[in-house]
Amino acid sequence: MATITLKNITKSYGQNKVLDNVSLTVEAKERIVIFGPSGCGKTTLLRIIAGFVAPDSGTLFIEDEPVADSGVIIKTPQERNIGMVFQDLALWPHMSVKENIAFGLKAKGVSGAEREERIREMLELVDMSGYEKRKPSQLSGGEQQRVALARALVLEPKILLMDEPLSSLDAKLNIRLRKEILSLQQKLGFTLVYVTHNEDEASDIATRLIRMDFGNSI
Repeated sequence: MATITLKNITKSYGQNKVLDNVSLTVEAKERIVIFGPSGCGKTTLLRIIAGFVAPDSGTLFIEDEPVADSGVIIKTPQERNIGMVFQDLALWPHMSVKENIAFGLKAKGVSGAEREERIREMLELVDMSGYEKRKPSQLSGGEQQRVALARALVLEPKILLMDEPLSSLDAKLNIRLRKEILSLQQKLGFTLVYVTHNEDEASDIATRLIRMDFGNSI
């Protein structure tokens, strides 16, 4: 069963056609890297998969079920069982590490005892035990990245979307975190759709590489 299927997806903002008749199938547990220059439509494609925006035309299926079709969002982001790590990480600065990770669990109504256990397990998994009370401003770039990963993965998504997550890190830390992302994907078995314009990053992570060139996949 395909985890994600995009059929003839088109999206424009005003006169600017960002995606032009894009079709793509992603199988379960694949690591798809969407690679291309800035502004070619990579982030818009992720946002459509996540459910933040609807395609102007075309249909998106998650596990063979339509979730968006020609301007209509059929299933909201919360209903798609998808995690996302943004380029700017989007951690809440006023919340502690633990509160950031707990946010989605609370929104889903996960009970206190189960919530505490899942947070503890996730902090161990991303090697951040002991950092629960720190604020994002007290963390390094790599530590913030791990918290963003933990916040996405604690919801046990079948699909993880990552939008240029390592672009602000130096080369040494970038390489280290690539390995950690691969390790997490292999342990947890989620399908990964990863956006980057870094060719080395793309080749390290991908089981399949999709090149985009201003609205079209190649």
